[in-house]
Amino acid sequence: MSRRRRMAVALTGLVFALSACAGPGEQKKVMMDDQQVLARAEELVQQTLGGMSPKPTPKRDGRYGAGACLADSGKSGRQQVHISYRLEGVPGSAGRQLVRQARDAWVERGYKFTSDTSDGDWSDPGTAVHMATVPDDYWLTISNSVTDRATGDGTAVLTVTSPCYFPTSGASTSASPQALSADEAAQQSVLAHSSRIYDALRVPHSTAGGAELRTVEHEGATYVHHAWSTEPLPEDRAARAMARAHGYLEGAGWRVRSVPGRLVALDPADEVTAQVARADHGGLNVGITGPAMPVLHGSGSASAPA
Repeated sequence: MSRRRRMAVALTGLVFALSACAGPGEQKKVMMDDQQVLARAEELVQQTLGGMSPKPTPKRDGRYGAGACLADSGKSGRQQVHISYRLEGVPGSAGRQLVRQARDAWVERGYKFTSDTSDGDWSDPGTAVHMATVPDDYWLTISNSVTDRATGDGTAVLTVTSPCYFPTSGASTSASPQALSADEAAQQSVLAHSSRIYDALRVPHSTAGGAELRTVEHEGATYVHHAWSTEPLPEDRAARAMARAHGYLEGAGWRVRSVPGRLVALDPADEVTAQVARADHGGLNVGITGPAMPVLHGSGSASAPA
């Protein structure tokens, strides 16, 4: 059996062994100030609210402010600002209207879509739009959090997530790496795949469960595993998210195996395995696993061991 075939078999077994375990973006050596990043995020909120009618009242919802970079699982010293507001004080029937107004305002400002479609699913009462600012790459999401499926009434929720950055003050600034070790390169390879699957799912991650990046041993080999969960989702929305992930993985050349409530895929190029599965809490558990010595491509890349 070839080395690649042996590794594919081992990875498939490992991803099932890790199935009980639960943003994005490749690591950039960016230095920013926490307060300036938060101020920029709030500016984006006010810009979005400014063109809305009827005028909603923003109420903080969930995590707010600077915290560890989701993609790094808090291991690099990078920070990321996340703010979220529920847009209250308007009729529930206005939820989808506010989502479309935000979408139109962002398009007018030249922001880019981060989902695989150029618009929300307007047939879905819980439609959501995902975009990013240009050129500073703050991620924007607005969705109609449905309270009545029959009428589509709900409350719009607006979130802004900054790029990951190294704070300009504090001890964590020294964590900015000049070069990646083999271990760091393996982690970044897995995190990059995790980020692209996050983009494909197009549903918010769970701020309660966090994310985990760890090294595991399996059948005499060492692997990097990144795990995280989405927020709880209705059955139909979870199914659509899994279908989007399935479509992305197949389109990107992954070998995909799907059973009800779970899909497992292997990227034969990077020898990375992904799993997306329904979780007990109603959301989706995502796990990405790759070899501790990644398969790198391009000039100056290290080669996988023979």
